Amino acid sequence: MSNHSIRNAISVDVEDWLQSTIDPSLPLTERFYHSTRKVLNAFDAKGVRGTFFILGLAAEKAPGLVREIQQAGHEIQSHGYGHELVHTLTPETFRQDLDRSKKLLEDMTGQVVTGYRAPAFTITLRNLWALDVLVECGYEYDSSVFPLETGRYGIDGAPWFPHRLKTPAGYELLELPVASFTCCGRRLPVGGGGYFRLFPYLAIRRGIRQVNAAGYPATIYMHPYEYDPIEFKELGYPVPFRQRLHQGLGRCRFPLKVDKMLDDFPFGSMREVIDALGDLPTHEYRIPHGG
Repeated sequence: MSNHSIRNAISVDVEDWLQSTIDPSLPLTERFYHSTRKVLNAFDAKGVRGTFFILGLAAEKAPGLVREIQQAGHEIQSHGYGHELVHTLTPETFRQDLDRSKKLLEDMTGQVVTGYRAPAFTITLRNLWALDVLVECGYEYDSSVFPLETGRYGIDGAPWFPHRLKTPAGYELLELPVASFTCCGRRLPVGGGGYFRLFPYLAIRRGIRQVNAAGYPATIYMHPYEYDPIEFKELGYPVPFRQRLHQGLGRCRFPLKVDKMLDDFPFGSMREVIDALGDLPTHEYRIPHGG
């Protein structure tokens, strides 16, 4: 399989920065609606259809936006209901969150929701029970496991390529981790977020090429607010300087990088990528002894 024959996955986590990053109890602002429209326009200009993991609160606030996403031909899947970090939930409250989001999106779209991405990739070794709950709630694929450990999330040593994972209860779930690549002997994330904003485009291109050269699709993710470089000037909310710096750097050039990436590589939805996958290895995440 040549590099150019591999379709990569492009995905969007539809949420509001202030509500999802500062305080999940805050009401959503109008900004996520306008920023998501910018993403839709950018994808339309390139003829690309992707997957939109939509937060339940966002769907409730902007049902017309959900219809626009669907009418544009994109896949709609779940980002949970309230952007609560999974490790702060119990199995029962997580189940309630999943069910509420799934039913809401299915009622809006008339289509079955089978895919999930956890807020902030917060399925880790300390809450692997979440994988069982996903299957029990009717989800078939997941894109929540970050394939290297960071200060906030990730599972060190998890496969960096699409695979079938065996859950603690013995179920199987298809996992599509976001893209990462090897550079200078280290595994580095390249699939989205702050890494995508701050890395030069040459590094992003190198990372995707490396994943494709190994015969696998790369999964890329983004947020609508990364198309909103003036957000912090207009929020009217006290955001600490360090957080402004960490969350704001690279936003101005983010859309240009996405445009270039969509020109350089073939992209489609998560479902399109899944349908093109052949046999995949099965992996079981194990908590280290004494962990």
